[in-house]
Formats: sequence, C-alpha cells, structure tokens
Amino acid sequence: MSNYLKFYFNIKDPEAKKYTTVVNDSLTNYVSHSFISLPIYDIYNVKIGYKVSDDYIQQLNNNQYSVRINSTYHFFNNSSISWQYSFINNAPNYYYPLNIINASNIISTTGEYFGKTGVVSLIANENGTRDVTIGFNF
Repeated sequence: MSNYLKFYFNIKDPEAKKYTTVVNDSLTNYVSHSFISLPIYDIYNVKIGYKVSDDYIQQLNNNQYSVRINSTYHFFNNSSISWQYSFINNAPNYYYPLNIINASNIISTTGEYFGKTGVVSLIANENGTRDVTIGFNF
C-alpha cells in the first residue's frame, strides 16, 4: 500500500446530490445543515468511490460564518477515510477557500485503511474540481 492517495471530485459533477436545511435564516443568526454526495475519481479519471459530507454553517457576526465540513471518502474496496475541516467564510456557503491548501487530520478509517493515521489536504479550484491528497503516517 502506498503512503499516500491522490484523487479528485468536482462539485459540478452531474451525479452530485445536495440537500440543505436552513434552520434559521434571520439576518443575525443564520444556521444551516447540508448533505452532499459526489463521485470521486483517481488520477486516470476512473470512478473509485464517493465523497459524502454533512456541512454546518453558523453565523458568528455580520458577514462572518463558521463552516464545518465533515467528509467521508467511501472507496469501492469497502474502505473509508473521514476528516473534518473548519473555516470562517464571509458568506453563508460551504465551499472551501479557493487555491489554498485546506488540510486537517484523518479522524476515522475502515477497511484497507483501518488504523491508518495521517493528513488530508484539499485544494479547491475555480473550475469546481477539488484535488485531494491523503498522506499516511508510517
């Protein structure tokens, strides 16, 4: 097994499924919960599984929103890798900041990756692709 995985997904994928529940949409206390499912692809454009996430947005102040993204990558080999990423956004949306490395620790693994630890990094591109690299600790 390699010490890293590289794959991508695209938020504009025709197979994307998205559902958002707005709990409160007042001007000073916006709160929402979104559920997203997208296929993931290897570097050869072969579908290797799905990304599922539930994303929370809570307003902190005017034009300041806390975004928490809980993602799991399910692979066709019955394995999964989960991680969580949080950031502050100036609008009530769950899109990762563009053109920077968004990184956090692996929080859960199953199957082939069970017991693995490491880091997930994601780069969000303007065209909708999200390039993911998972580096495993030795």
